[in-house]
Amino acid sequence: MYFNSAEIYQKVDKMRLIKGWSLYRLAEMAEISVNALYSWRDRNSSPTLYLIESIAKAYNISPISLLLNDEEVGAIQKEHKELFERWNALSQEQKNSLMSMLRSFTREID
Repeated sequence: MYFNSAEIYQKVDKMRLIKGWSLYRLAEMAEISVNALYSWRDRNSSPTLYLIESIAKAYNISPISLLLNDEEVGAIQKEHKELFERWNALSQEQKNSLMSMLRSFTREID
């Protein structure tokens, strides 16, 4: 999956303007330096994961919400909702079995 740094910045900046925040206020709320934001904007550099996580925290959203477009986020949220609903319908024994199976899958990948 490819992330366009400029598009992500535009999304962050649009959210900043909606909140009525300056770049300094966003930096303060995200507990990052304003220079990190200027560097991202002016040099079109790629944001670090720390920067994305910090900005998402300031906006009280998940970092994935900044990285994906609204349609992609909606699809993920729909899948997660279905998973939670199905998980909650399982007995504890079924949950334990499913978790064992999922762990075995991830061990194969590692």
